[in-house]
Amino acid sequence: MSASPPLPECLVSDHTFIEDSSAPDDYENSAFVYPNVVSESEEEALLVDIKSRMKRRRFERGHWDAVILQYKETELVEHDGSLSHTTLDILTRIRSQLAKTHFVKDPHLVWLPSHAIQLREDGDLKAHVDSVRFSGDLVAGLSLASSCIMRLKPAASEEGEEQDLSKGFVDMLLEPRSLYAITGPSRYLYSHELLGDKAVFAPKNIIVNREDRFSIIFRDAKKDEQ
Repeated sequence: MSASPPLPECLVSDHTFIEDSSAPDDYENSAFVYPNVVSESEEEALLVDIKSRMKRRRFERGHWDAVILQYKETELVEHDGSLSHTTLDILTRIRSQLAKTHFVKDPHLVWLPSHAIQLREDGDLKAHVDSVRFSGDLVAGLSLASSCIMRLKPAASEEGEEQDLSKGFVDMLLEPRSLYAITGPSRYLYSHELLGDKAVFAPKNIIVNREDRFSIIFRDAKKDEQ
């Protein structure tokens, strides 16, 4: 199994994993994909820890706000001895890289606890904007075990309003071991969702066969909540 890749202190986005030819005018290059931020052996170690925490949980048919279906979720508690040293080191490393890439010299940066999510092969993550009640300027996710396509598009202005793709959209190909980050307009003004099985990422002419997907979510704390 491959060793951990040598990673720079700051992350380097690979634009070939982003389709923004139909991006809205106010997109401002506010979404990023960082491929291969963990090695295959690190991915395995993360999955061992996550699956251990998930095994007694049932798949939830729906979240309270109905944006995610057929999923399991757990907080990755870092101070109770339940996570391996490898997992703890990876979480610390990725937070450090995100900080040096997106929060240059921010002395007030505080991270919220990371959450792990398992989305079943037939599960669904519908278009939504992450709550701004507690979390701040960045939402990032480490993808594990399965590829998927995440779509960003201007959020509906009113509840129940249909979203219109004519206003533009951005697709991101999220392969296993990649990290995505959304900031600015992509964080606050656009919804994000996962496209279904057999969705096509046009720039690479890839048909994505979705399987059970695991992810680890990283969020900074809202400044006035620190």
